[in-house]
Amino acid sequence: MYAKDEIEVKLEYLESIFEKYGAVPLNINEKNMEKFHQRKIYQYKDNYYRVDSADFEDNGEIFLVLSSTDEKKYADIGLLEDIDAFSAGVSDEQLEKQVRYVLGIEPYPEDYAQK
Repeated sequence: MYAKDEIEVKLEYLESIFEKYGAVPLNINEKNMEKFHQRKIYQYKDNYYRVDSADFEDNGEIFLVLSSTDEKKYADIGLLEDIDAFSAGVSDEQLEKQVRYVLGIEPYPEDYAQK
């Protein structure tokens, strides 16, 4: 189980990886960010991304979630689709790989869906 501040560190790390690969943080969706406690949206090429976490109360495991849309009108209101989720317990190296996969910098391994 992770403390809230530990998850925040992981989320900030993921956002820094977006920026490392050239994603630009945008000042959009500010009203909904505050209202729904959403995080900043990043643009990379023609797509928009956001990181978040999800806590599944059944077993207490926390997942980090990457969301995306290719429609600016949806990004403007914070409506992104969850595209990948993984345990908060993965290493920093694996977190960076996840971002590389999502941004299309590195292809997903062929057996990715089976893991």
